Amino acid sequence: MDLHIFNPEHDMALACNRKRFTPPHVAQELRMNLGWIPSLWAADGDAVLVDDVDFAFKAASGFKGKKSKVHFVCCADIGGMMIDAVSPWGWDSAVKTRLIDAGVPSDIMPSDNIMEQIRLLSCRIQTRPVLSVLREGLEKVTCGEAFQVDNISKLDKILSDRGKIVVKAPWSSSGRGIRYIDGRFTRSVSGFIKNVIYEQGSVMVEPYYNKVKDFGMEFESLDDGSVVYRGLSLFRTRNGAYAGNLLASEDEKMEMLTRYIPFEILNEVRSRICMYFSGLLNGNYRGPFGVDMMVVAAGGVGDGFLLHPCVEINLRCTMGHVALSLTPALSVAHSLMHIDHEVNYRLRISPLENPFVKVI
Repeated sequence: MDLHIFNPEHDMALACNRKRFTPPHVAQELRMNLGWIPSLWAADGDAVLVDDVDFAFKAASGFKGKKSKVHFVCCADIGGMMIDAVSPWGWDSAVKTRLIDAGVPSDIMPSDNIMEQIRLLSCRIQTRPVLSVLREGLEKVTCGEAFQVDNISKLDKILSDRGKIVVKAPWSSSGRGIRYIDGRFTRSVSGFIKNVIYEQGSVMVEPYYNKVKDFGMEFESLDDGSVVYRGLSLFRTRNGAYAGNLLASEDEKMEMLTRYIPFEILNEVRSRICMYFSGLLNGNYRGPFGVDMMVVAAGGVGDGFLLHPCVEINLRCTMGHVALSLTPALSVAHSLMHIDHEVNYRLRISPLENPFVKVI
């Protein structure tokens, strides 16, 4: 039996880098309300660790026929269970400590050394060598740069040269550790940068691009060290935060993307990611991961489009993986998978009349 855990506070736990970490209220509420979602990809008979078993049964009831027949369990149930493997949303020291406290044997989880490697590999610094590999020989049809900066004077020089930049914390949750800077530093942005450099040692700096579409490619690192491609993630963001995924067949999603980027380029990048990460992750990480990308307008009107092949690396499960577990194999009416919040957070699937415009 495998034990699955949805720990949406994972990115914040990596930034905090402590074995005992109390997530902010919003992350705790998200975990409580959506703790059931691993049942969408778990195998029949697996267990899913949730904060409240009764709530999980009720919340998952709207996805009958889409989820597996799993056992919802809480921490108090774990002591007497025979667990073969553990699959969290993402591995960090805080979730490992929580599981050990609940009675999960430490020998079926990554060692502390491996946990540190996972944290280092999850850092945004990794985008720089990945971009070098993915863009080699494809410079005319791709874009993307990343710089590591450890003081605000160097950052001021880059801003002076570029005019408009994006500054990112090396570790942060989606949208929270990113600042867009146009022309000058405000007092609040300067404070953010100085604080990140003090706490994490540096910031990552990227040029600002004229983004046309967000998308990603989803992968999985297997036990034998190989990396396999799982599918496309066509999503939208709002102020840098996740806002929803298109549910459509793989052929339809690829057809939408190839209106901008030739299939041959997308396929070559996909192959390079599989090869590069099979060497990087072998022995260090097993599980799902995603690489976020962008379609970027090239220069002036009518100049075409470029592929930014590595905006972000998510060494964990992603909402793209969740969407793939719900994606139809054949062409059907398009829909949007998203999370809304009224009284509680809920995973919703809503119809879309024009997914090409609204989502990608």
